[in-house]
Amino acid sequence: MSNHWITTTEAVTIISKHSHHPVSPHHVQTLVNRGKIGSRSFEGGTTLLKLRDVEATRVAVGTGNDHRRD
Repeated sequence: MSNHWITTTEAVTIISKHSHHPVSPHHVQTLVNRGKIGSRSFEGGTTLLKLRDVEATRVAVGTGNDHRRD
């Protein structure tokens, strides 16, 4: 079982590559908040994300970017 942890920036790169379109850091944080990606927070504000969860994550085209329609 993998127990590797990565930064949000690294997660954005991996998820964008696997999804074949850009994904924003805000959307990655939304996935963390919804429990889709495991996270670990440390004193000083550092948050690491579970690599296994990130590698399994795919985001549909039209979601995961900063372009919102209100």
